[in-house]
Amino acid sequence: WKCLRKDCVAMEQIVLAGASFIFGLEEIREAFLSIGIEVLFAEVPYMLKYQKIPEKEKIEFTEKISENKIVVPLSEYWISECIKSNNCRISKNALLASRSKKKLYSLLSNFKVPKIFDSIQQAKNFVNQTGKNIIVKPDGLFSGYGIKIASKENIDEVEKFIFNARNVNNRALKLFEIENNNALVTEYIFGKEYSADIFYFKGKISLVRLCKKEIVFIHETPCTAVYQLLNPNEKIKSVLEKWCNTLFEKENISFGQFDFIEDCEDDFVPIDFAPRVGGGIEELLKCCKKNVYADAVLNVFNQNENNVFSSDENYLSQFNYLPTKSGKIFNDDYKLLSGKKIIYKHKGDFVPECPSSSASRIAVVIANHKSPVEKEILDSLLIGSEHIEFWKK
Repeated sequence: WKCLRKDCVAMEQIVLAGASFIFGLEEIREAFLSIGIEVLFAEVPYMLKYQKIPEKEKIEFTEKISENKIVVPLSEYWISECIKSNNCRISKNALLASRSKKKLYSLLSNFKVPKIFDSIQQAKNFVNQTGKNIIVKPDGLFSGYGIKIASKENIDEVEKFIFNARNVNNRALKLFEIENNNALVTEYIFGKEYSADIFYFKGKISLVRLCKKEIVFIHETPCTAVYQLLNPNEKIKSVLEKWCNTLFEKENISFGQFDFIEDCEDDFVPIDFAPRVGGGIEELLKCCKKNVYADAVLNVFNQNENNVFSSDENYLSQFNYLPTKSGKIFNDDYKLLSGKKIIYKHKGDFVPECPSSSASRIAVVIANHKSPVEKEILDSLLIGSEHIEFWKK
């Protein structure tokens, strides 16, 4: 209950489902209370096997949430639960857009979106006639699984790329109950790539964080080597708000994650979206001077400009060390950059050659760095034969 002067009213209650993907739960709880929402935290039990959850005493571990509770999903598993149930405060369009990039581009067709090719021949003609690249990706997946870039040099492999994209099958898809049976072929948008998390609350939008990404290509797969936290300019704030107002409905309550590119014409082009928080940058966000999730909730009604992530010259950055071949680690002396170091893979551990997800990273370093990141540093993040031996004998 919340008392305003002499009157007491029942507080609205929501469940943040997927709470192992965020941190500082007590701060988040207090932030929601300040906007008249009582928040509970939930997580699926199997996550206890896959990651350490420091604040697990504050979380209810359950595979189902009762129908009288309003769910706000923070992860892919709980998006699947929202799609199956009616206890989420998220528009059907936003949920479906997270399971189909084709649907996302259709919903945002009033903005610039990637050109979709209706046939393999159309895509090949585009590459041969323009010299530009195309990108093949599973229509409904996340984390870069099955994505390949095709150019003039490898355009004859596009059929193989499409087949593989349609047939991605791993443990994550089974756990999250996601079906994958369609591939999307679009133009490859060249430019500066960004990732942003937002909080949408009944028509109001608050930024959680904005990152500029440095991309490297490993066997024709684009992989994020560096995240750099930025302060958003007004143009980015404006386009995020317009996209959100298109995907969400007025009474929705949701977090959301966008990947987008600033192209050569200075337009922002959305390439992916999900009504959840972004993954893979927990250590980076923990190094901020504030709890970014709680701050975003507080700023829904009190829009302040205190969300300073960087100075004019240095950006709080996350450097991802990525394997370039499949095999076992035989040398874990990685010669990491200076900064806060987190090592995930040690001698004897297996690594994949196309590191599509954050779970594939060998190590991470958090440090302040200028932008753009120098090519020599990007090259040093690629871990190959000097540390990995081929796993088949």
